[in-house]
Amino acid sequence: MRRYLPLAILAIGAAPVDHPRTYLLSISTIPLRDTESVEAFSLETWGVEFRSVCSIPSGWRIKAGSSATPNGALEGNGSQGATWFNTGSPRQLRDFVLVTLYAPVQRADIVSRTGEVPATFKGTATISTDDGDVERDLSYKNITLRPASHCPSR
Repeated sequence: MRRYLPLAILAIGAAPVDHPRTYLLSISTIPLRDTESVEAFSLETWGVEFRSVCSIPSGWRIKAGSSATPNGALEGNGSQGATWFNTGSPRQLRDFVLVTLYAPVQRADIVSRTGEVPATFKGTATISTDDGDVERDLSYKNITLRPASHCPSR
């Protein structure tokens, strides 16, 4: 025979649910030298649902989406040097994508005998330098999440 506790007792003892949560995502703090520019970026995601691309920087193409599994991608590339970002925290990439996270941000891959759970955000930024293009890592350190329910008015 099962015993049921009164609903009031369950409500008091229940842990608060902190996910899913919706955020505006920004990409920032990409290390750049004076003569360098961000020409593209590519982020693999895990446990992120893309709700909306709120704004697309002029001269850029942005691609965002996920599959039926928890993995997804956010990619962008400028069309030519004049559209590339010469600052490591471009305002055009501030609050530009609305996402829902289904778990807290996982900073690194977790590998075990039973498989791998990827980090929430990991990828690269393609940087134009005087000596050619280089790739710089992107991770949770380059992502800012601000709680929001919709895209900002521009």
